[in-house]
Amino acid sequence: MLSFAKDIFTPPVFEDEEKTRQAYFLNIIAWTLFFVPPIYFIYILVMVPPESARAQIQMAFAGLINISILYLIRKKHIQTATLLQISMLWIFFTMSALTGAGVHGESYLLGYPLVIMIAGILKNKRVAISITVTSLLSGWGMAYTQSRGLFLPAHTSSSMTAWVISLILFPMGTILQTLATRNLQNALQRANHSEERYKLISAVSSDYTFASEVERNGNVKLVWVAGAFEKMTGFTFDEYVATGGWLAHVHPHDLEKDAHDMEKLFNKQSVINSDIRTFTKGGEIRWERIFAHPVWDEKENRLTGIIGAVQDVTAQKQSEEILKETLLRQTAILNSIPDMAWLKSNDGLYVAVNEQFSKSAGMDIEDIIGKTDFDIWEEKFARIYRQDDIEVVESGQRKHLEEIQRDKQGREYWVETFKTPILNEKEKVIGTVGIAREITERKKAEIERETLISELEKKNAELERYTYTVSHDLKSPLVTIRGFLGYLEKDALAGNMQKVREDVGRIENATKKMQALLNDLLELSRIGRLMNQPSEALFTDIVRDAVELARGQLEAKSLTIEIQDSSAKVFGDRMRLTEVIQNLVDNAVKFMGDQPSPKITIGAVKAETNEPIFFVRDNGIGIEKQYHERIFTLFNKLHPETEGTGIGLTIVKRIVEVHKGRIWLESEPGKGTTFYFTLNQT
Repeated sequence: MLSFAKDIFTPPVFEDEEKTRQAYFLNIIAWTLFFVPPIYFIYILVMVPPESARAQIQMAFAGLINISILYLIRKKHIQTATLLQISMLWIFFTMSALTGAGVHGESYLLGYPLVIMIAGILKNKRVAISITVTSLLSGWGMAYTQSRGLFLPAHTSSSMTAWVISLILFPMGTILQTLATRNLQNALQRANHSEERYKLISAVSSDYTFASEVERNGNVKLVWVAGAFEKMTGFTFDEYVATGGWLAHVHPHDLEKDAHDMEKLFNKQSVINSDIRTFTKGGEIRWERIFAHPVWDEKENRLTGIIGAVQDVTAQKQSEEILKETLLRQTAILNSIPDMAWLKSNDGLYVAVNEQFSKSAGMDIEDIIGKTDFDIWEEKFARIYRQDDIEVVESGQRKHLEEIQRDKQGREYWVETFKTPILNEKEKVIGTVGIAREITERKKAEIERETLISELEKKNAELERYTYTVSHDLKSPLVTIRGFLGYLEKDALAGNMQKVREDVGRIENATKKMQALLNDLLELSRIGRLMNQPSEALFTDIVRDAVELARGQLEAKSLTIEIQDSSAKVFGDRMRLTEVIQNLVDNAVKFMGDQPSPKITIGAVKAETNEPIFFVRDNGIGIEKQYHERIFTLFNKLHPETEGTGIGLTIVKRIVEVHKGRIWLESEPGKGTTFYFTLNQT
């Protein structure tokens, strides 16, 4: 119950302090006026029954108005409720005066002043004056018509009724007077608190505000200051004005800049962040930052005043000078370094760089300062550089790395970078210093050396396999020859010429096999050593040359060749590349099997990298996956009964690798085989 009553009688609160105050006063007035009419009606009903009908109408009208006002207050329509309160209360007293004693009645003499007082409290001076003038005009109208006999008072209240009305209205006036006094006291108290806070702020701040008047002849006169004026200048206001004011205390070297600022003000432009040196009373030079706004008289179209603020930035300027000197020394040191050198903050902002860095970045030094790696380098490089900086800042340890960099011309080069943390006197990391030296030539030499070592290791491993294979495969025909030489001697002594001829035939076959092995080994050894002059050719032209060389065996097998149209070009030893296709075609013919419709397809496709991939596809017997690598090794024959020494695919692989390419196959038994290979196009 108490909570409900509290909600009913408590006015709403707004963010706007003035609106909250207005709602508070309006709420008190509305509730007071809500309870007054019933009390008055009860008195009339008991003491003056003949006037009860009139009093009842007055009570109903007043009650309806007050309920509406209280409803509007709850809905936070304060301005509407205020206007309704003032206007309806004035109408109420006007109607009461017209139906009562006119200007002689309580409604005019006591009611109108009450309305005027309420208007002054709830609204402002203009509204109160307007109500006063309207009330006087209303009273003059009633008095004039009454003097002419056009208006006769309906009734005159008795002395007791008049006293009762005053008993109601006088306390109401007292309440309003009390509210007005309290409002004034609260305002004064807030002003005092604000002044105290302002004094405290002024004591610790290094700023002051000012106002100046500008005379018609252009003279500027300081009329008001507040804040830390005396603390900053050393002068009292009167002393400052007496010694010539602002212009008399400006440093001679800054008079031109001050004149430029005044010109802007005379042109109706504000002055913002203008740094001027001034002299204090003790002769010290202080840097002051000026913010000034013109006060413009639109009628006269001229500058009539200046308001603004002055901020002491002496300490900041001194720090900037020290920093500038430090940076100049750092820049001199950095520029003496032939390599890229820089200083960065913990946030990755460049504080200083040398000329070599500026040259590599393709930017002026002043355009680099204050920027990050993301403003200077490509994002993929900037991310790496930033991560390196974070590691140095977090670990407090020096970092050495070798990385690729790309300048503004798009040239990529290797640099050796050293990044070192910068520590303050408290051993806290406050930034990083870095030096990067180009090591492209050294890195190329290292890469070439590593490549040569890797190739040498591969060659050695291959040589070991080669030596083992050669010794094994050459031993076989030698064993055959030695064995049949014994048989030959035995059969010759026995006079068995048939056996002698067979022995001689086997020895001859063994020597032919050895000759073939030696020829293939010689051919293999030449690849990479003896090369023809590289040239560019269409892949299809090389394919046609190879097919023509294999024409005899293709026709003997009734084998179909499909050469797919392709614009792909190759660059290399044309004779060796023809040999690649010829060997792959020979291999396809050998392992075609009993395919009723033998076919070989040769062409090229594009990889995702736009690199051409060449292929030779057959529909022969296929190769099991476990042999996909083995078939490229030396003298390896999956089917001993086939012709050749088993070195063909080894030669193919060697030629492809010499051309910086690679070769692989896809195959399943019974589904044919496709050999793929790539070639370096440069």
